[in-house]
Amino acid sequence: MVQEFEIVVIGAGPAGLTAAIRLMEMGHSVALVEQEAFPRPQIGESLSPGVRHIFAYLGAGELLEDAHYLRDIPARVAWGEGEPALLEAGQRGAGLMVDRARMDAHLLALAVGKGLHVFQPAKVVASSFRNDQYELKIQSAAGNEQITSRVVLDGRGRKGAHSRERVELAPASVGIWTNVPSNAMPARPHETRIETVDEGWIWGAPVPGNQYRIMAFADPESVKEKGPARVLQQMRSNSRLFAPLANDTLNTGIKSCLVNAYVHTRPWDERFIKIGEAAFTLDPLSSTGVEAAMRFSLQTAIAVHTMLSDGNPAVARTFYESKLADAVASHCRWTSDYYAQSGKLETPSSFWAKRRNFRLDDITVSNDFTALVKQRSTREDAAREIKEPPAIPIDPLIRFLWDKPVRLSDQLAFSSEFAVTGDRVEIRRALVHPNLLRPMVYLNQIEIPPLLNALHEGATYGTVIETWCRHVTYTEVKKVLGFLWGAEVLQ
Repeated sequence: MVQEFEIVVIGAGPAGLTAAIRLMEMGHSVALVEQEAFPRPQIGESLSPGVRHIFAYLGAGELLEDAHYLRDIPARVAWGEGEPALLEAGQRGAGLMVDRARMDAHLLALAVGKGLHVFQPAKVVASSFRNDQYELKIQSAAGNEQITSRVVLDGRGRKGAHSRERVELAPASVGIWTNVPSNAMPARPHETRIETVDEGWIWGAPVPGNQYRIMAFADPESVKEKGPARVLQQMRSNSRLFAPLANDTLNTGIKSCLVNAYVHTRPWDERFIKIGEAAFTLDPLSSTGVEAAMRFSLQTAIAVHTMLSDGNPAVARTFYESKLADAVASHCRWTSDYYAQSGKLETPSSFWAKRRNFRLDDITVSNDFTALVKQRSTREDAAREIKEPPAIPIDPLIRFLWDKPVRLSDQLAFSSEFAVTGDRVEIRRALVHPNLLRPMVYLNQIEIPPLLNALHEGATYGTVIETWCRHVTYTEVKKVLGFLWGAEVLQ
């Protein structure tokens, strides 16, 4: 028997489950194929604060309230020269340390409760695309099964991206890690620690189960020459925050893996679409990997829903690729700036020398998507210097402006931009102005360009406000007016 679905997701990590849950909420039939039995060990336990909003949006917020997880963790940071800085938990935001095996299993159970059909443990052993659908052969202990789908979402992580299909976004490093008992830390075992050393940088944090994770990032050539254990010991001995840790605590249970930041060269191929780490990975300097993967899966779900509902794959694909290129470019710029603040770029070690010499404008362009990534990653982003307009006492401002003529700034232009309306992608008219961070369609969910049609010759601020109040509330009008006047879009 051949089972039919609209969408098949491969991989039950946070990215795959996020896409599956949202697409089911949009009315699509979704199946998921996961190769491993759950719960299964998984690194990536440090979650950034923004992940809470995503879990809440998925109706899964209570999963992060698990008593096993760690919260309110301060951080001691020695990033470059000077004394280590202490960031209290309130300054860091509401991040947390989770047990990924536990969290992923609970998120999968929630998705099943919402109607997700799961093949697990199972794997896709053959696939073909014909007659506008995929035909997949699924192999499991129960035997072989045949399923069809209109779309396949690949959330297998690094397993889903062959090295020749990647554009490297930063020099590779090797992650070396081990767990030690919390009481092995001589002082402050409740703190996260981050430190640069000549060979790379080290991160340490408490993890569930009364353990403390030590993870170092070093150059692959150095690790190949000396071995992971020796490199980890050397980096520990050269540090200030980790030096008190006894040598013999780092001699067992050491693991390592190659860590690189990349984007897939063909993330949307026919209707086989990459999500999560199969689409892109971030430099480990950021702890936002899980959040970034889940957030991009939400955008992918909107693109897929648009394609299946409106039959417009071009708009859906262009939206997807634009959002992916923006995510990559934003992180690459942030990473480059943060490494530059380390004070180590002049250090002669291979780790820092490679980061000093790496240039994004040297990345290879093989198709339109990789050209877009390069263009977004290397352009001068003047918006980085734009400051938010100051808060304006709006009621006195309205009284002052009421009878005065209103006009649009001479620097204002319009462009066609993607906008998400409901759960679909549409092309909408957007405002472009030097004082706006990016082209703007909506402000507080209010579409702005149509409101500007009221700015006819001879219009005053008062007549414009009266016209706008026919469409939105006066409270919303005040917010829109205050923003546009403060940004000098209205003059």
